[in-house]
Amino acid sequence: MATQTLMSPAIVAAQPSWRQYAASFNCRIGLLTLILVPVDLILAGRVHLYGLLQYTFDWPVLVILLWMLLFSHLHRSPRLIDTCELAAWGLVLYCVLTLLIQIAARSPYPLADRQLDAIDLRMHFQTAPVLHIVARLPYLDATLNWAYGLVSWFVVAAILLPPLFGHTVAARRFVIGIVLASIVTAILFTFVPAAGPWITQSLPLNPKQAAVTAYLRCLKSPGPVRLDLVHDGIVAIPSFHVVYVVLSAAALSSIRWLRTPVWILATLVCISTITTGWHYGIDVLAGFILSAFVLWLARQIEPDGWPGAASLVPPSLLRSFHFTLPTRTASNPR
Repeated sequence: MATQTLMSPAIVAAQPSWRQYAASFNCRIGLLTLILVPVDLILAGRVHLYGLLQYTFDWPVLVILLWMLLFSHLHRSPRLIDTCELAAWGLVLYCVLTLLIQIAARSPYPLADRQLDAIDLRMHFQTAPVLHIVARLPYLDATLNWAYGLVSWFVVAAILLPPLFGHTVAARRFVIGIVLASIVTAILFTFVPAAGPWITQSLPLNPKQAAVTAYLRCLKSPGPVRLDLVHDGIVAIPSFHVVYVVLSAAALSSIRWLRTPVWILATLVCISTITTGWHYGIDVLAGFILSAFVLWLARQIEPDGWPGAASLVPPSLLRSFHFTLPTRTASNPR
């Protein structure tokens, strides 16, 4: 293991500080948000979407996060500062990006379920037979249904846990990846909207799938439409369940002891997108391809920077003590 000796403030100042890395990320995300918010508002007006004030219901949570951020700055806690900043950005971007997806659903293009089903047939795959097989195995069926509902927990964990454990870069890459994936998905969803395999195959339709289908058809209808934030999971291709869990698992893998359980659960979630009847096979494949692409792109945008350990020590202590800290090397990235 290589070591880095911190002798004086001059040595520490030779490299960009923790706050400089944080400021760079915050500026990029802030600039993107300043662009997307007016774009969302203008497009929502043009496609006659109303009910945007529903997003203000999240403001109390944002206020709490900003208060916690102020508290963290007062107590000079870098890990807590990073966690609160990322949580606040996550909440803001959730509002901005979910609205963007629903705006895309207002495009004049018809549902492409038949085309997606035809692609599955060419790949010699169908969702219905898989669902029928799993339905004969009650314990497996129950496990996969439970796994399908873990996505929200994955997302929250991917934002909060890496910075708390000193791996802020992993969480920043997750946020960047979600933003990139959402923009690509909005563009794709504009031209290739779809509901799900229950449209073209003999699948039982559960109440939530029926509600999502009804909302999607409503978005495709002429005239004003009120936003429905309860049933806003309207994207078929790519499977955003896959995108969420793959990007989340990649971020949580920065915590060594979480790697194995996280990837096991992520695998179950990916399988459940088929066994619950929510997606075509091509949806899941597209989700994996998009996840790989945005993971690579996020790594270029947010490369490895400061080791992380030195930033957790207040500058006043660095000026008072002489000590040695471990740093990353090619053979020891942790």
